[in-house]
Amino acid sequence: MVQVGALAALLVALAAALRLLTLPAPHAPGTDWTLTEAFPDAAVVDAPAYIDGDWAYQPMLFLDERNSIGTATPAAGGKMNLVLIGADGRTRTMRTLTQDDAPQFGGFATGGDDIVWLEQTAGPDGQGDAKIWAAKRDGSNPRTLTSDVGEFAFFNSQYDMTIRDGRVYWMAAAPGDLPRTEIRSVPLAGGDVSVRALDGGWQSVGGDWLASAMSGGGGATALINWKTGQRRDIPNQPSELVTCSAALCRVLVLGGDGGATRIDVMRPNGSSRHNAIVGSVTASLVDVGLLDRWEVYSRAGRGTSALSSQQVLLYDTNERRMITLADGAGQIMGRDGYVWWSTGTGDYVTWHVLDLHSLR
Repeated sequence: MVQVGALAALLVALAAALRLLTLPAPHAPGTDWTLTEAFPDAAVVDAPAYIDGDWAYQPMLFLDERNSIGTATPAAGGKMNLVLIGADGRTRTMRTLTQDDAPQFGGFATGGDDIVWLEQTAGPDGQGDAKIWAAKRDGSNPRTLTSDVGEFAFFNSQYDMTIRDGRVYWMAAAPGDLPRTEIRSVPLAGGDVSVRALDGGWQSVGGDWLASAMSGGGGATALINWKTGQRRDIPNQPSELVTCSAALCRVLVLGGDGGATRIDVMRPNGSSRHNAIVGSVTASLVDVGLLDRWEVYSRAGRGTSALSSQQVLLYDTNERRMITLADGAGQIMGRDGYVWWSTGTGDYVTWHVLDLHSLR
């Protein structure tokens, strides 16, 4: 008769063996992780690069991994639509502009049930016309909020425009010879624009925090809370370029020829500084540390053409490991916790999106 203790030990051993069989293969030291190794349940979702037949689609913002907003241009040219693509693949047109309008879109942001963006066109006199627009999250009720945008200063950042407390915020350069920054806002319901000016040149990095422009030559990057006045100075060495969010800083350590040879990551107070990657590598996004955790880099890889030959790299600042997301990529974009990139050329382009919120 098998004793109870021996039977329990046997069951434990069987459970351990089963666990070993279901674990992913051990990661090879000194190499980049694959997404599956790092997060076995993660999924990259494909999105179309062409819609409604021959309309080339450029996603500008993902509402989730299957719903996005972007521009669509027909093969024959002549016009451009701003569209929302739903999870079912259906397209909703929010704006239609002609080639003569020379449209440019930027500053896409979401908050609650609303979407906002800045639309710039040639204008009636050809001198340029900029307006802030809003719509509901499903693409309905597109409307102009204001044309009083000032000398708006956008950096291709997810914080170029933000929605907070029922208002839309953006930054603009104040008039005058000395550098000053305007913090502008308008109610989502429309109305007068509120303006507050600060000395110096600043950009929004989330919440109430602003960061100075990337600096080198022994200067210092600074963070300031425009509501409380709290200031943090982040010193850097002459060979370093530092840019920060409110939670993380990216340090580009330059080589003798001016090329980036190393990227470090640290907290704004200088603590926890460590090397993320060495070599010929580029930070793919202006924003530092998506979701206060993820850095997105690129380097030369393999591809079908010179326009589609980058490796997409995701650096996990918590676990301090580099993850290769894709090879042969073209454009790389990211904001609001989503990263997306294109592969292929011509009629064979596909977009791919990863929801960083799902990586736990």
